[in-house]
Amino acid sequence: MARFEMYLFMVESEKQTIESSEYELICWVKNSEDLNEIQSVANDVINTHIEEAENTVMFGTASIMVRGEEVMNLGFRNNEIDPNKIDEVIDLISTGEEIEH
Repeated sequence: MARFEMYLFMVESEKQTIESSEYELICWVKNSEDLNEIQSVANDVINTHIEEAENTVMFGTASIMVRGEEVMNLGFRNNEIDPNKIDEVIDLISTGEEIEH
């Protein structure tokens, strides 16, 4: 059975706390050349992580690799959260600084 690697990054929030998580996953498919199958399996894995998250998932990304080469990059946002708040968190993350309030 063929496989692909997925690097999943998610940002969760609860009250005034924001946390990020990273996962390195191996996912199995019948054909690693079939991008539709890869996307379907990746979406299932992402949805499972979102559903099992302890806090509210704000946004995240998933980088899909087949044989060491990136073939797909998926992004997702929680449409129930104010987009400005998400943009503020993205700005904080992009600075690379750890901030504790």
